Amino acid sequence: MNELNSVLIEGTLLDEPKRILLAETEESVRLVKFDIASNRYYMDRKGEKAKETVFISVQCWGELGEKCISILKKGMKVRTVGRLRLCRWVSNDGSTRRTIEIVANHLEFRRSKAGSTKAETEILEDSANEAEQTSEAEVFYAF
Repeated sequence: MNELNSVLIEGTLLDEPKRILLAETEESVRLVKFDIASNRYYMDRKGEKAKETVFISVQCWGELGEKCISILKKGMKVRTVGRLRLCRWVSNDGSTRRTIEIVANHLEFRRSKAGSTKAETEILEDSANEAEQTSEAEVFYAF
């Protein structure tokens, strides 16, 4: 059986996308990250409306990341399709930390066009699959 690592998440961009400087990699390798808040609404056991929010980091590599820097703004609604990746780093106290992030290969977002009251969906894709071109099993980076 083949294993599948694919994820789709929709949410609100929490802040402007940021370029991340990578340790021990070529300067041509570019990484951009941003965080999304995704809300799930449901009825709790008492029959009252409830909300659960998940915060997830998204990695965009190369051209896709550069497009995100120039287009995406805090508060925009974003749909991200990609795969999950384990990321590790060493914190200031010397302990190793890890988290799961999404490596995006497809993004959809809405923004209003000039002179229009209607928002149109736009799509960005990683056609070169630049995230796969890094030979590292895990990404180590510093904040």
